[in-house]
Formats: sequence, structure tokens, C-alpha cells
Amino acid sequence: MRLFPRLLSEEPAGYGGGRVRVLPPDVAHRIAAGEVIERPASAVKELVENSLDAGASRVEVEISSGGVSLIRVRDDGSGMTPEDAGRAVGRHATSKIRSVDDLSRVNTLGFRGEALHAIGAVSSLTLTTRPADGECGWRVRVLAGEPAGSGPTAHPLGTTVEVRDLFLNLPVRRGFLGTARAEGNAVARAVEALALSRPEVGFSLRAEGRPVLSLPPAANLRERVAQVHGLAVAGCLLPVSGPAVRGLVSPVSEGFPTRRYLHVTVNGRVVDPESFAPAVAKAYADLLPKGRHPAAFLRVELDPEEVDVNVHPAKRAVRLRGGRSAYPLVVGAVRAALELGGRRGGGSSPGQAGGGLSLIGQFAGRCIVAQQGDELLLVDQHGAHERVLYERLLYGPAEPPVSLEPPAVVRLPGGPLRDEVWAFESELAAAGFRLEPFGEDAVRVLAAPSGVGEVAAGFLGALEALAGGEDYLKALACRGADRFGEELDRARMARLLEDWASTRFPEVCPHGRPIVRRIALGELLRGFGRA
Repeated sequence: MRLFPRLLSEEPAGYGGGRVRVLPPDVAHRIAAGEVIERPASAVKELVENSLDAGASRVEVEISSGGVSLIRVRDDGSGMTPEDAGRAVGRHATSKIRSVDDLSRVNTLGFRGEALHAIGAVSSLTLTTRPADGECGWRVRVLAGEPAGSGPTAHPLGTTVEVRDLFLNLPVRRGFLGTARAEGNAVARAVEALALSRPEVGFSLRAEGRPVLSLPPAANLRERVAQVHGLAVAGCLLPVSGPAVRGLVSPVSEGFPTRRYLHVTVNGRVVDPESFAPAVAKAYADLLPKGRHPAAFLRVELDPEEVDVNVHPAKRAVRLRGGRSAYPLVVGAVRAALELGGRRGGGSSPGQAGGGLSLIGQFAGRCIVAQQGDELLLVDQHGAHERVLYERLLYGPAEPPVSLEPPAVVRLPGGPLRDEVWAFESELAAAGFRLEPFGEDAVRVLAAPSGVGEVAAGFLGALEALAGGEDYLKALACRGADRFGEELDRARMARLLEDWASTRFPEVCPHGRPIVRRIALGELLRGFGRA
């Protein structure tokens, strides 16, 4: 007696005898199930999304052995009638769409009608549910894709889905899973991501009978971030309120060693944050040092007809219609939020109120000393000048290149730079460099961008940045800025202070290093033993 007679059928007949054959239904179903359900976390995500679509205010998740032995998702949503429960475990059964036209305006998390069927095809699944007007609940069982009975049972309002022995008939897929601990961590991350997308819903997760997450309904996104990631992270975040992008981001003064604190939803749907990581990184490109990453919890809200959610079987990605990208929307909204409130984590900038800036002098040829209100400011003169030059290059009107008389001869170092200089000729020309060959290992620079003091150093810095895929404007600003240790007269210091105070991001240089140290009067007095 076979346990799964149809799924493990050895009968190959009826599907053609040539080299190209139509797959048997059991093979096709397993392939489809593997696309939707890659690991226990995938199953949890699909089941919780169904709960959210059902209007649940509370979702409870329980797992065992990382979700392989047991996944149980219980909600207090709308529930289903016996007829709907029986249809729900079938292939392409959904309450979310009625016609192909509905695919152009999907506003629910589930819509493919594949999740329950896919999970049931590779596990022992039990669905128990009761709607508000039901006298009792109804239970439906599926074993490896085959109906295994149904009938009435006691159950509170809502739905419980219990999944046992995930991938019971796909031992190969089990072999590619991680340890129980790794899979359990993946489930926890999936629940956290869904909880961040719906702060108003309560979530809990238990593993091996022990509580892992307990997230009561939150008043807003910041409170939910505090529940998931702690008050230290949530407390420093700045609000984002663009026309299509809302949420919270970290100020320029805060950076993290990983991208763990990146979370994005599009029309309420959790998407792979890596697809938005380049846009967020671009917004912080000249604000954080290498190796540090921002926190960003973003809500992208667009017309449903503009968003194609039918891109990936697991619904991890979305695409805007017409080939457009949400990239500029995210960059613009985050950048505006940082400009508005990111300076000093929400404090005043040097150019704002507080008595203005009063020059005191220079310290050790490295720092400009100034006063603003009741604060003493120590300003890194090189970093401040870098910021001024960088923002002029980035935001200012394009200035014509300065012709050099005589032209500057620049020796090229050996290796890739010498070979790649002409590959970047158009980019260097756009930056303001006009050049011509001068022997085998040198070029003659005929014109350079305005503001670049040391032409050879600026040219080589821009070339190295281009060859390394980095921002060549940073290199130009760095090479053109006043040196650390250079003596400046008072007129030059005063002009630099004024220019620096008017920049958009005066707190950090283009490489993300801090520019200014502030010492409050009270702190100074305490150092002298005075109240």
C-alpha cells in the first residue's frame, strides 16, 4: 500500500514518448510549490499575509524544528464558510481577484491562489476556520496534495492553519534547508518584517513552546520599530513625508554596521529590501563613511494600477508599469528628510538661529575655532572646505573648465590606470578635464574644473574614483580643499565659515566623517568646577 499513490506514481504512460514530454501533474505541482514555498519562512509569510488580508487584529505563529515539523498560524480574522474552506486549499483558489483586469489593481497581499495549495502539496495541512455568522467551525485536511477529510469542529472566530512535516514528499528540498536554528531565525525575521508593515496588528511567535516575539498592537511605525529593534534605534529616527514615500530614516550622525535596519513596503506589501538598498545608499552616499549603513523604514504608496506585483511567485518584488523606477522617489524623499531634520539629529545647523557664527581663530593649523550662541565650535577646516566644494560641484551651476597655460603634464602610474584613462575620457570631459596624449605614460591636461587647486592630484583622484566605481566629485573636492595643517588668514577663515554654514549637510564631509565638534558653555564651566 502506497502512502501517496498519485504523487509518487511510477506510471509514466500518457505523457508522450518523444524527447519533449508534458510533465505529469505531480511533478508540475511540486515544481510550482517549490517556487512559492522555498523554506518554512516562506510558508509562514504566505499564511500570515492571508491572515492580514482577512482583517486580523491578532496573529499568533508557532513553530517547531525551525518550522519543518510544525507551523501553526492562528488569527482572529473574518474566517471562512465550509464551502470556501474546501475551495481555499485547491489550486488557483482565491477571494482576491475575479478577472484578469483585477491583476492591474491588486491591493491585497495574496492574489495568486497558490499559497495554501502549494503548502498542502508538500506537507500535512489542516485548515480550521469559522466566520462571524457560523454556528461552529469547519476543518479541512490535506495530505501531500490529496484531500484527507473534512468536517465540523469547535473553533473561535477566525482561522488556524497547521502545517506538519513540511516537504515530507520532497526530501531533496529538506536537504537544502539550514539547521533548525537558522530556519527559526528566518521565520522570526519574516514575522518581524510583516509586523513592521502593520503596526496596528498584534503579533506573537513561539518556537519549541517558548516565546520568541511578543508585539502588541502599536500606535504608529516608530512604536513598532521600538518593539522590534529597541528604543535606541527608534528614538533617533527622522520622519520622511514625501508625496509617495513615507516612513522613518536615521540621521546623518547615526550609522550601523549592517543593513539589518532596512525595511520597505510598496502599497502595504513587504518587498525584498535589497531592491531598494541602492536608492537608500544613494541618498546617504556623501553622508556616511564606508562600512556604515543607514536605518530606513519606508512606505511607498502608489496607484495600484501603476504597480505590477505579479513579478515573482513568492511576491518578493514589484515593478512599476512602463519600465519606470521608484528609485528617484526614494532618493528624493529620504534626501529631503535628511536636509530638513538630519543636521545634528534634529538640532540647528550652523547657519540657523543661535547668534550666528563668530570667528575666534585657528588651532594648530587644523581647526577653525568659532562661537555660536553658547557653544564653542571646533571645525575641521579640510572637511568643511570639502563639503563646500562637493556641494558646489553637485548642486551648483556648471562652470566652464579653466584653460591651463601652460598645460599640466600628469604622469600616469603603471597598471590599470594607465590603460583605462582613455576609457574614461568622456566622463573626465564631463567633469571638466580636457586632455591629450603625451607619450606612453603621461597625458597633458589642457583644461581643468574650476576650483581644483592641484591639477595633477585632482585629475588622478578623479581617475582613480572612476576606475573604482566611486564618486569622482568627492575626489575633486578632496584634492581642491584646504589642506589639514595649512595656515589660513582671518579673511579666508571667515569666508570658509560662511560658505560651510550655508551647505545642506554641514555636519559631515563627503566621506561621512564629522566636521564639527561642539562644546556647550555648561560643559566648559563644569570642567572648571563652576556651576
